[in-house]
Amino acid sequence: MKTVTFDEAQAQFEHVFQLAAAGETVVIQRNGQRVVLRPLPHSTEPDVAPRNYFADDYSCEDVAELNSLASHAPKIPLP
Repeated sequence: MKTVTFDEAQAQFEHVFQLAAAGETVVIQRNGQRVVLRPLPHSTEPDVAPRNYFADDYSCEDVAELNSLASHAPKIPLP
């Protein structure tokens, strides 16, 4: 873990960014506040809402109607 001041991070941003991109956790501090710069892991999976995420948004009747409408929609291939 590397700790730098805000001014150092600003002056050497390319270097600080490269450290974080390489997996190093970089702490930037200014006036007693600290933030962390680190890479986000790559995901090959699409973001999906958890099971029952929309459970309170639609009634069973709403879902049945929407499914019925969708089943009758024209089948047009995507470009």
